[in-house]
Amino acid sequence: MRKRNNRLPAGPLAAVLLLSAAACSTLSTVQVKIDVPAVPAVKLAGVREIAVADFFVDPAVRDFAAGPALVDYFQDEMKNDFKGRLSTAAVVWPDAAFAGNAEAWKRLLTEPRDKLILTGRARFEQDVRKALLAKDRRAIDDGPFAPEKAWSERKSFELKLEIFLLRAETGEPVFQKEFQEAIIVENRKQPAEFAFYELLQRVRQKLFRLLFGSVRAQERYLLSR
Repeated sequence: MRKRNNRLPAGPLAAVLLLSAAACSTLSTVQVKIDVPAVPAVKLAGVREIAVADFFVDPAVRDFAAGPALVDYFQDEMKNDFKGRLSTAAVVWPDAAFAGNAEAWKRLLTEPRDKLILTGRARFEQDVRKALLAKDRRAIDDGPFAPEKAWSERKSFELKLEIFLLRAETGEPVFQKEFQEAIIVENRKQPAEFAFYELLQRVRQKLFRLLFGSVRAQERYLLSR
């Protein structure tokens, strides 16, 4: 008994493949931006107040008070994301290990119930680095010249910031994370304040996504005909 041949003839099969390819060729991609919220790493429901306390800054930056700048910056920036009350709290850090002194932190606020303390340790450094640059020279009749080499000085800034969010009633941390950002600028006269706030802005974006679930725009591609 002869077996039935279920294969399509070459002609019809080729036509099907061509039609499929033609249909796919009419598709195009459209780039769109969508807002993607993050899931907060800390539950702030029920928190009535966040007190921004003084930071431990080591080493001190010449002619720039980085500690007070951190307090002012975070208190101002959190106004749009935190719906409770914002305040400041003065504290003297005897050393970097003071962050783990729960007994001292829980005595900082007079009415600590349903309150958190935001503080941290910071290290802001600047340095001048030399880079060897090569300037291209066009070839002449008998061959190219060797590249002309020159030294260029650039200024680098680095910010290391460890953030603590402490429960005011117990002094124990409910959130702790270290951030590190750096930039290099060609202008040797770049003021430390400008670089500091640029680096702090980068930290803010990452930190606020963890604390408040801040929305971040992301690119997506959609298929369309």
